[in-house]
Amino acid sequence: MALDLKSYSKQNLEDARDRYLEDLAAIPDHAFDASPAGAARSAAHFTYEIVCVNRRLATRMRGEDPGPFNPTLWETTPDEYRSRSLATQAFSESTQEFLDVLESIPAEQMEREIPTPSGTTTPFDLAMFCAMHVNYHDGQLNYIQAIHGDTSIHWTD
Repeated sequence: MALDLKSYSKQNLEDARDRYLEDLAAIPDHAFDASPAGAARSAAHFTYEIVCVNRRLATRMRGEDPGPFNPTLWETTPDEYRSRSLATQAFSESTQEFLDVLESIPAEQMEREIPTPSGTTTPFDLAMFCAMHVNYHDGQLNYIQAIHGDTSIHWTD
């Protein structure tokens, strides 16, 4: 039996989204936009990065050009994203935007080539990167929780 790439990647991203939201809600209010040790990125900062990347990936998957990659795009978190409620909403909306685009891709086209400036990718590759990126930053949320004494795994509750 062949792996259903669309269902597999969709489930991975939905699971990553749900874990991230659980862990984001568990960050203490005073720690949401605070830089651990004065140098590390805050939860607000990398949540904003996820929003930017999710939107770029959705644009690419739609067959549109999101413009040149610019990692400095999220170096400075806009003030409105320093609000937990707005950051959480933007994260949810950007993830849903990507899931909506993924849903529009016929299952048999999950391995079709999508040209990029550095070569080609596929809808499956983009979806798996999107999920991995959310999971990566979820690990950072877990670390911030632990720094503040919270060692619970919130998404297993």
